[in-house]
Amino acid sequence: MGTLKLIQYPSQLLSLTISDIINKQNLSQLIQKSKKDDSENWEGKDWIIKNTPQQGINWIGEHPNIKAVIIKTKDGSYADDGWKNNEKTIYSYSFKAAKGIINFNDSANRVLINQPISNYPILLFTDSSNKWEFQGCFKIIDILEKAVILEKMISFPSLNDKNSDNDDVILYKN
Repeated sequence: MGTLKLIQYPSQLLSLTISDIINKQNLSQLIQKSKKDDSENWEGKDWIIKNTPQQGINWIGEHPNIKAVIIKTKDGSYADDGWKNNEKTIYSYSFKAAKGIINFNDSANRVLINQPISNYPILLFTDSSNKWEFQGCFKIIDILEKAVILEKMISFPSLNDKNSDNDDVILYKN
């Protein structure tokens, strides 16, 4: 496991490194309070994290200006979810379903489906007791009937103010 991080602003999620740890309560509070302009987690309307903390899919920003998607996954939540290779660079993630029925027009599913078009990063977190472990930034390489296949990204254009020159941020190297 990596370093425990305290995240105050949504943009800080884009600065995490692989295996960094976030307390579940910290991420839940960030998701809730990023929406309130009088909170310590407010970073502006462009950095609001959409959907509720209980959901497995959240996203930063408003369509069509999504900055990133946040996926939180737990072993056993969906049968097909999980790593597809030993290197942990390919991950299968199931669409959100209600009573086994997938609504592809649901906002959470739409942000996944639209990722290959808009090319925003998918931040993958896996369950680790009372914490979330950051697995890296991913992109969708295939859309299946019930799931998307994610591949770890080598780099993505920076969306953070501190890297405003739009240099690529290296996220993963073999």
